[in-house]
Amino acid sequence: MKRILPFLAAVLLLVSCNRERVCNTPFGDAVCSIDLSMPSYAPLNHVGGYVCLVGGHKGIFVVRTSYSEFLAYERACPHDHDVALVPDSEWDGAVLSCPVCGSKFSVYTDGVALDGSATQCPLHQYFTSFNGQILQIY
Repeated sequence: MKRILPFLAAVLLLVSCNRERVCNTPFGDAVCSIDLSMPSYAPLNHVGGYVCLVGGHKGIFVVRTSYSEFLAYERACPHDHDVALVPDSEWDGAVLSCPVCGSKFSVYTDGVALDGSATQCPLHQYFTSFNGQILQIY
């Protein structure tokens, strides 16, 4: 019994610490369809191209990662939900940065926070589907 008590205390401590790391970035309704033949979406016609859309909580960032795959993220900063992330010009859109807290997020690795960010919470990722011309985000 004496061996079990320290073990249980350690488990409870770890569980309580993990609760502080809950990521609850707000996100809004992102159900939309965009036609890639429209001039305003021309950047998405090549791999690596990206656009920022209206929607979600603070906007939606969409990047084309291959011929048939796209990633879409909520632009609200997980550290400060009232701030919209912006594409980092030094990284040519591969990184979203918070102009307030300095957090940086990789858009090619599931929106994970990069080393040195103010938060370790990843970006909220929306689902996408593509039929060759129409990209749906939901």
